[in-house]
Amino acid sequence: MHWALDSHLPSSGIREILDLALKRPNTIRLETGEPDFSPPGFVVQAYRQAALEGHNHYTQTSGIPALRTALQMKLERINGVHRSREEILVTPGGIPGLFLAFMGTAGAGDEILVPDPGWPDYLGGMASLGIQAVRYPLIFPEFVPSLDDLEKRITARTRALVLNFPGNPTGRIPTDSLIRELCLWAERHDLWIISDEVYDQIVFDGEVLSPARWIPERTLAVYSFSKTYAMTGWRLGYLTGPEQAITSLTQVAMGIWSSVSEPLQYAGLRALNGPQEVVAQMRQHYRRRRDLAEQFLDQAGIPHSHPDGAFYLLVRMDTSDLSSRAFALRFLNECGVAVAPGSAFGAMSEGWVRISLAAPESDLMDGLRRLKDFLRR
Repeated sequence: MHWALDSHLPSSGIREILDLALKRPNTIRLETGEPDFSPPGFVVQAYRQAALEGHNHYTQTSGIPALRTALQMKLERINGVHRSREEILVTPGGIPGLFLAFMGTAGAGDEILVPDPGWPDYLGGMASLGIQAVRYPLIFPEFVPSLDDLEKRITARTRALVLNFPGNPTGRIPTDSLIRELCLWAERHDLWIISDEVYDQIVFDGEVLSPARWIPERTLAVYSFSKTYAMTGWRLGYLTGPEQAITSLTQVAMGIWSSVSEPLQYAGLRALNGPQEVVAQMRQHYRRRRDLAEQFLDQAGIPHSHPDGAFYLLVRMDTSDLSSRAFALRFLNECGVAVAPGSAFGAMSEGWVRISLAAPESDLMDGLRRLKDFLRR
């Protein structure tokens, strides 16, 4: 019997450490981008209330009108982007939005430019569609794209450019002038921009400017409730873009998930319309953890990245001939701390490990102390 799916899709180096950490009692968990906060109580209550009131049915594939109207207002307020309701598609998490963006902009044998280091799940989605991911480097300490490096990698098969600001794992935000230049470059080469903006409200320094401010007609932007409202397990996101693209991708979504859970959409509506102080409070905690971690690492003389947003810190392993994967495995087994190997994010972050700031402050600082001792042994 023939099996059509390619079984050699890339696996996640983060998941390897995560699975091992789950089997090891009392592990300090610094490997995953999982907020240590609970969803706001008013969001939980809104879900319950919606279900009790009978909102338990199929909805429009694009999402309930009230939620898309609220998303319109959020995009204006936070991202400075104007989109009509017809240019917004509600998705079951950010990943399906990315998958649709890949599917809509490129076909089998085409190429999409992706950051290195960058979120590894881009690769699996593209590989499953037969799309070739072409990595462009983000170089320490700035970790921002270079037009020269992009120019070297573009071919006749290139269809889109993936941008992620603030990025995972770097947390960096480029200047607005560089984002404008990237937009002009994409326009000059007739490329789509797939803008991963799931950390758009976890920003410590500077301002995130969506490419859709300048080239809305060729930008597909992906957002999520997961990080902003600590709703990772709820699976709620949204995809925005020009109406023709969103209409087309909505037809695809209709055949994949039909519609997103109705009570979940009402919970998302309440998240957007409820008190936003909860977002600011979580952001303040992440900022404090970043500052404490950087202060500790600076005093210890350990090189690290400086994230402008998101909740990750790259730490340099100036130690030995260990690969970042071998380092992470030994650190977990010998010291009881789980960190993500830099190699999980690309060749440019080999020699680094990623520390998640989305962990309790006590765990973070204890893990960093163990890391310092491990590096010096």
